[in-house]
Amino acid sequence: MGVPKESLISNDPSKLLIQSIVDYAIYMLDPDGFVTSWNAGAERIKGFRAEEIVGKHFSSFYTEEDRKAGMPEKVLETARRQGKYEGEGWRVRKNGSRFWASVVVDRINGENGELIGFAKITRDMTEARKAQQALLDAERRFRILVQGVIDYAIFMLDPEGRVANWNAGAQRIKGYAPDEIVGEHFSRFYTREDFDAGVPKRALETAREVGRYESEGWRVRKDGSRFWASVVIDAIRDDGGELIGFAKITRDMTEKREAELQLEESREQLFRSQKMEALGQLTGGLAHDFNNLLTAILAACELGLRNANDPEKVARMLEGVKGSAQRGASLTKQLLAFARAQPLQMKQIDLRQFFSDVTLLLRPSLRSNIEVITEISDQLWPVNADAGALELAMLNLAFNARDAMKEGGSLKISAHNEVLNGQPDGLRGEHVVLSVTDTGTGMSRDVVNRVFEPFFTTKSFGEGTGLGLSQVFGFMKQIGGAIIAKSEPGRGSAFTLYLPASHGRDTVEKGLNGHTMGRVLIVEDDTLVAELAAGMFGELGFESTVTHSAQEALETLSGGAKPSLIFTDIVMPGGISGIELARKVRNRFPELPILLTTGYSEQVAGDHGFPVLQKPYEMDRLAGAVGNVLKQEIVVS
Repeated sequence: MGVPKESLISNDPSKLLIQSIVDYAIYMLDPDGFVTSWNAGAERIKGFRAEEIVGKHFSSFYTEEDRKAGMPEKVLETARRQGKYEGEGWRVRKNGSRFWASVVVDRINGENGELIGFAKITRDMTEARKAQQALLDAERRFRILVQGVIDYAIFMLDPEGRVANWNAGAQRIKGYAPDEIVGEHFSRFYTREDFDAGVPKRALETAREVGRYESEGWRVRKDGSRFWASVVIDAIRDDGGELIGFAKITRDMTEKREAELQLEESREQLFRSQKMEALGQLTGGLAHDFNNLLTAILAACELGLRNANDPEKVARMLEGVKGSAQRGASLTKQLLAFARAQPLQMKQIDLRQFFSDVTLLLRPSLRSNIEVITEISDQLWPVNADAGALELAMLNLAFNARDAMKEGGSLKISAHNEVLNGQPDGLRGEHVVLSVTDTGTGMSRDVVNRVFEPFFTTKSFGEGTGLGLSQVFGFMKQIGGAIIAKSEPGRGSAFTLYLPASHGRDTVEKGLNGHTMGRVLIVEDDTLVAELAAGMFGELGFESTVTHSAQEALETLSGGAKPSLIFTDIVMPGGISGIELARKVRNRFPELPILLTTGYSEQVAGDHGFPVLQKPYEMDRLAGAVGNVLKQEIVVS
C-alpha cells in the first residue's frame, strides 16, 4: 500500500520534534498493528525508510520464532486490555540482523474512549545488554572462582558482622557447611579469651574506620580445635560511600607457623652450639693473653724483691708491673664492653693531639718492616667520645693490620672532615672520617661480612679472642657513628670510622683550686685493695678510715665525726651491698658525698643514681672521679 509523501510531513511542532529524534524509534500503529507513521529514529534503528514500512504490519520486526509463538498478537492484546505493554527482546532489522530492543506500546483512545491505535517506542539496547551480560558473566565466573578456592576462606559479612555467604575454602578450613553458618555472627570463630577481650569487635571497628584490618592469631573450628590464621577484613561500600558489609579472607597458617617455630628452634640450637665453640676460642685467647701479662707481673715482682736495695731497678720493675696491669685492664674493659655495653666516659677530643699520641704509642708495637704513614688534616673538627675506647679501637685496627702483614708492608692512618648526607648507615651532618688501611693479605667477601661478629677470628687458636673488631663496632654504634670494612684477597684491607663532630665545650668539670683536705671513709672487703686505695687517697691529700663491711661503715658513721666522702665497693659481704649502704647513708646524711666503685659493668650502668668509678682505676681517674663528686679539682702531685 503506497502512502503519499506529503501525508508523512506536518507543520505540527510536536510532530516535527518526534521526527527529529534519532535515538528512539517512535511510530504509530492502527488498531490492527499496521504502521501509520515513522520517525528518523525508527529509520536509523530498524533500517526501513518511511515509504517502505508505513502500511506494513509491525510483526515484520519480530523474529521468526516470536511470530510463530504469537508474540506480536500478545503485545497488542496486552496494550489493548491494560493500556500499556513493556518488554525486552530480540527484534529484526531490514537487513535481517538482530538487535536487543526495549519496547513500550501504549493504547491510544479517541474522544469517546474507543481504540484508535497504538503508540510504539523502541530503543536499541544491544550494547547495554552486552555490557550487562558481560558483567553478569564476570560475576558468575567470580562466584565460581571464589567457590572453587579451597586454600582460603572467602566470605562476606553484613555491617553487623553476620556471615552472608560461604565458600568451599571456608567450609574446609572452619568445618561449617553454608546452611550451618550463614546468618551467624563471625565472632564464633574466635577463642574465648579473644572474644572476652573484644578482639572481634575491634576488628570490625578498625575495618570500618580505616578500611582494612589485618592480623594473625588463633581461631576455632567447628570441632573446637584451634588453628593459626592470617586474617584480612576489608570494608565494602556502595557508590554513595555507605557501608554495605565486609569481605573477609582467612588462611590457615598452622603448618607454616609450626615450621617457622621449628626453624627458630633449630637456629637457637645452632646458636648455642656456635656459642660454646666461641667460648672455647675465647677461653684459649684469654688464657694466652692473661698468662703473658701474669708472667710479666710475676717476673717483675720477683726481680723487684731480689733487688730491693736498687731503687732504680725497683722503679723499672714497678713500671713494668703497671704497664702489664694497664694492658690487663684494657682487655677486661674490652670484655665488659662486649658483655654489658659498658657506659662511655664522653668528653671532647682534639683529634690532632690524639693522633700524635696514638702514633707514638703504635710505632714501638709494630715490626720494623711495617711503615706507618699518616695523612691527618690540620683542620679536623673535634669529636665527643671516650678517649680510652677510641685509643683501644685504633690499637685493635693497627694490630689486626700488623698481623695481616707477616712479610711487612705499610699501615696508613688518614683523617679528614666530611659532611654526610645519609651514607653510610643513614648518617647525616658533620663527621670526621678516620681510615686505617694496610697492604696485607686481605679478606674474602664472606670474611668481611662476618668480621664484626663477636668471637669470630681468622687467627690460630690462642692468638686472639675474636672480640677486638666487635668491640670497635659496638663503640662506634654507642657514639652514634659507624665503621665500614672493605677488603679483597691479596689487596689489603681498609677500615673506615665515621665519628660525629662536636663543637660543644669540654664536659670535664673544674673545681675551685688544688687544695682538697678532708677525711674519706673507705669501705672495701679486700684488705690489700683497701690499703692501696687509702694510699692513693693519701697521695691526693686525704686522711683515710678503712672499714671492711657495710655494717662496720654504718657503725663508724654513728660513732664519730662525719667524713668528707664515702668511697665504697658495690659487692660487699654481710648481706648489705655498697648500693644499699649508699642509700642508707643518703637517707641519714643527705649532704654526705658518696662514690661507688666496682668491677662489674652492669652495676656501673645501673639506675641507682650514684656515681661509680670502674675498677681497675689509677690515680688520675680516682682524682677525676673524686673531683666530680666534690665539685672541685683534685690535683695529682
